[in-house]
Amino acid sequence: MTKHRLQFDDGYEYLVFGVSCHLKDYRVAGILNLALGMNFVRNTIDLPVKGGKLDRFPFFLHKDPDVHLKYMLLDNQNDEIYLMGNLKQYDFFLFIEGYIELFPLEDFQARLRSIESFQLVSELDPDAFEHIQYALFED
Repeated sequence: MTKHRLQFDDGYEYLVFGVSCHLKDYRVAGILNLALGMNFVRNTIDLPVKGGKLDRFPFFLHKDPDVHLKYMLLDNQNDEIYLMGNLKQYDFFLFIEGYIELFPLEDFQARLRSIESFQLVSELDPDAFEHIQYALFED
């Protein structure tokens, strides 16, 4: 008789976009609200940074229960430190978490890149954010 091993993937399914622009976070959230028909709400979150200590970062959250997606706009920098020092070229990260198999990725990227205020929009590797994913997506 053969043995079967059951393996669990306990990570989250999500996409990440890096956004570079010279706007304040509330302005970026407002632009995304208008351009994408969302309703981002501001909050703060404690996330681990260099040295393992926790630091507070502002973020904006929009939930779309119809398609089971959660959008999170997260500042890369607070008043003191970068969240992702190796990605300093990005001012914000836009996370999309949930049922992303049917997500219209190319259309969404095109819509983000068409926003005049954004100098750079890039899809990033979610593995780079593995150390903060649980803090971000736990409800």
